[in-house]
Amino acid sequence: MFRPVVLGAALAVLALVPAAQAQDPDQAWKNLVMRGLAQASTNDFPKSEQTFEQALHEAQRFGAEDARVGSTLNSLGLVHRAQKKYSDAENAYRRAMAILEKAYGPDSIDVGNISFNLANVMFDEGKASAAAPAIQRSLSIYEALLGPTSGKTGTVLCMLGDAYRSQKNYAAAEGPLQRCADIREMQGGVQNPELADALHSLALAYVGDGKYAAAEPRFKLTEKIRENTLGITSPLLAQTMEDHAAMLKTMGREKDAERLSTIAAAIRRAQKGK
Repeated sequence: MFRPVVLGAALAVLALVPAAQAQDPDQAWKNLVMRGLAQASTNDFPKSEQTFEQALHEAQRFGAEDARVGSTLNSLGLVHRAQKKYSDAENAYRRAMAILEKAYGPDSIDVGNISFNLANVMFDEGKASAAAPAIQRSLSIYEALLGPTSGKTGTVLCMLGDAYRSQKNYAAAEGPLQRCADIREMQGGVQNPELADALHSLALAYVGDGKYAAAEPRFKLTEKIRENTLGITSPLLAQTMEDHAAMLKTMGREKDAERLSTIAAAIRRAQKGK
């Protein structure tokens, strides 16, 4: 993690740098990128945005299609997203994609990462179905370069499953979500909050497809993991119980549904009281 730059110290160091080095465009760009990352690491996103805009200006000295322009745009997109400027983030990612495709090739890890970032911000914008091409592209690159069981591959599989689920294509969602869950269990064990996220999504896909017998053990395991890893007052635990209860009510199991609903309501009240 980069430490914030102390202005006085930075100026003192700059005064000792030979003029030729201080004026080196590549070094100027690197310094701005480092400063922007440091500011982002302390959640000072407005200043980080300004710094990356300056870094973009420096990068463009090397040409509009230089890889440094693309990487700076990607960083700027991350800062825009952190500030919920989703439209600006999407635009930055698309510009970065066009540049880095030419610089590193269409199947490079950089393009995979930007595709993943683009898909994420499109989810934020509520455009999950439109994100599918970016998700598929990222998935194919990660599987090829990082392997079918890498953590990043698992994350994209979960995203793909959630995209299908948002379109009510529950049958298509099941496979990617199960693969995601398998990868996360393999890498982090059963007591793993990210595994719980995958299992919860998978349970909801099964519910959507009317496969209640397959959904119930996933709900129960998700509840157990979230209680153990996040605590009994976790709102995510409450959400799982509420979704589980809704399914049980549909199945006519009113007593079981009421028990879970009562616990979930108590968790919600405890959260409001904080």
